[in-house]
Amino acid sequence: MQSLPQSLAVWACLGLALLSACASQPGLSQPDASDAELSAFLPAGASLRLAARGDLDGDGDQDAAIVLEAGDGEAARQPRPLLVLRRDADGRLQRAIDSPRAIACLRCGGMAGDPLQSIRIEPGALTLRFEGGSRESWSSEFRFTPAPGSDDWRLTGVVHRGFDRAEGGRGAERVLGPEEIGDVSLASFDASEFPADALR
Repeated sequence: MQSLPQSLAVWACLGLALLSACASQPGLSQPDASDAELSAFLPAGASLRLAARGDLDGDGDQDAAIVLEAGDGEAARQPRPLLVLRRDADGRLQRAIDSPRAIACLRCGGMAGDPLQSIRIEPGALTLRFEGGSRESWSSEFRFTPAPGSDDWRLTGVVHRGFDRAEGGRGAERVLGPEEIGDVSLASFDASEFPADALR
């Protein structure tokens, strides 16, 4: 059994590792409340939780994806909206995709807190990453790519990972491709329909 100082040291190291990982993610930021370009898309009573910027469509300009936050209480147990914004020919951001249930709820990470870890934007792909758990930690990545001949995007890859600290650090991974996923659009995506089950 570890002594109390050793246990605290382990948790401190884990915390520093998580902070370092989040800080190194390109394009992900805590949005500035004064960012009028993004704030223009907020409905009444909502705030910006996270913003990611990058070139979604490979045309050389900076598009964006933003997560809306509705507050604490009952709202913290509800899925959160994701908005995908693309620049038009005049350089203005326009709403491209509204996905009202894409982001796992604020309380869905269990003891780990908010499960939302990152939104990664690259030409032709958008990836959402969530993490949570306590003794059994988990992570899920959802990758979306453009649907041919459409303005919509489809879920084309899912990776679930799990790690059980109580069973000697047992880890597992489960990968889902288009055949297992089916036809799921970003607009209708609900993270709760794809629970992290790598350890099951």
